[in-house]
Amino acid sequence: RMRRLSVSPCETTPFPMDNEPINLLPAERQRALSREYLIRVAVMVTFLVTLLIVTAGALLVPTYIFLTQSASAKQAQLANVESILSSANEKSLSARLATLSEETARLSALGTTPSASATIRAVLATARPGVTLSGLGYTRAGDKTGGTLTVSGIAATRDALRSYQLALQSSSFAAAANLPVSAYAKDTNIEFTITVTLTP
Repeated sequence: RMRRLSVSPCETTPFPMDNEPINLLPAERQRALSREYLIRVAVMVTFLVTLLIVTAGALLVPTYIFLTQSASAKQAQLANVESILSSANEKSLSARLATLSEETARLSALGTTPSASATIRAVLATARPGVTLSGLGYTRAGDKTGGTLTVSGIAATRDALRSYQLALQSSSFAAAANLPVSAYAKDTNIEFTITVTLTP
C-alpha cells in the first residue's frame, strides 16, 4: 500500500542584487589611491593653467613690443614738437624783447634830447656881430647818429664869421661846428653854411 507524500513549498529569502562593483581593497589603500588621484588632478590643472599663462604671454609679447615702440615714437615726436615750439617762442620772445629795448632806448633818447625849438632858440640867442642869418635846418638824431643843425647866412668879414663859428662850437648844445675852408675865400660879404653837430 503506497502512501501519498505531500510536498509543501519552501520559502526562500531573496538577497538583494546590487549592480555596483564591490571594492575589495582595504580602506587605507582606498584613501591612498584617492589622495594620489587628487594630487594627479591638481598637478594636471596646474600644468594646464601654467601652459595657458605662458601661451598668452607669448602671444602678448609682440603686441607689447609694438606698443612700446609706438609709445617711444610718439614721445620722440612730442619732444620734437615741444622743441620746435620752444625754439619758435624763444625767437619770438627775443625779437619782441629786442624791439622793446630799441623802443625804450629811443624814448630815453627823446626824453634827454633837447627839442628842436629849444635848440633853434639857443642858436638865435648866440651872439653874432657882423653876421646875418638867412636859414636854419634841423635834422633829428637817428639810432646811431646825433642830430644836426645847419646855419646859413652872410658874414660881413672873415673875423666875424670865425667868431660866430667859435661861439657856436663852444655852446652847450653843440658837439662840433664845422665850416668849409672855402668859405674864407672872400674877404667880405661871405656866404656860409655851418653844420652844427648837436650833443646827445
